Amino acid sequence: MNGIMAIGVDEVQCRKGYKYLTLVYQIGSANTRLLWIGKGRTEVTFQTFFDQLGEAVVKRIEYVCSDMWKPYLKVIKQRAGHELHLLDWFQIVVRVNKLLDEV
Repeated sequence: MNGIMAIGVDEVQCRKGYKYLTLVYQIGSANTRLLWIGKGRTEVTFQTFFDQLGEAVVKRIEYVCSDMWKPYLKVIKQRAGHELHLLDWFQIVVRVNKLLDEV
């Protein structure tokens, strides 16, 4: 993982009943590849990714892309606060549309 510059984090439902996996991708201009899969979509799960990656590699990451899932946002702020954090555009559009409906 020498060339990590950007990562993306998301979750996928793996079974009925709100059973999720956390997926972390390396995002690059030439390709995107799956780096890590964690059980659940909790702070502890995502913290485990950063623990396994190690601080030396974490410091080389420049960008993180995620949705607005609060446990992910909290871990990104704690462990990757030096990086530019990009939010998934779909989540932003959903929130803006909801606010417009309320107005």
